Amino acid sequence: MPFLLYVALLALGALAEATVGHRLELGGGRPNVVLVLVVAWGVLRGIEEGALAGLLGGLALDLVSGTPFGLYTAILGLLGALGALGGATHYPGTLGLLSRAVLTTVAYHGATVLVLQGLGWEMPSFSRLISTLVPTVLINAALSPIVFSLAQRLLRALSGWRQLEVE
Repeated sequence: MPFLLYVALLALGALAEATVGHRLELGGGRPNVVLVLVVAWGVLRGIEEGALAGLLGGLALDLVSGTPFGLYTAILGLLGALGALGGATHYPGTLGLLSRAVLTTVAYHGATVLVLQGLGWEMPSFSRLISTLVPTVLINAALSPIVFSLAQRLLRALSGWRQLEVE
């Protein structure tokens, strides 16, 4: 149940990125709502659910974007798993969340540019890419502790405070 609600939240995040994302621009960058949500869920629930959240969040972005279908599904699926490494076994703290946000944002945009360039799309200059990437990294880093805290509260509210998992 918590995961299904989170998938709906990912879909809303994708719609927000596609419809009002350009209006949320700060200093040349804009938040990657779905990416931050995917990494937060992966840190909370582990690699498998992080990858699944990435695949579903990427699918939602693919459905509303003009990029080749499957691009965001593949990138976010991989980053959902990689961003979750070590997160479910110990609390990452603010520094861990910030470093994950920085690394996953750089990887997300780097992979997107490399794939699109490999497919023959015309890419902006390197200086334009950096002038967009740096503010985006800062925005995502600022959002990640907030989103993590909200995702943690949502998970606790839906699954109860005394959840016991036996493996």
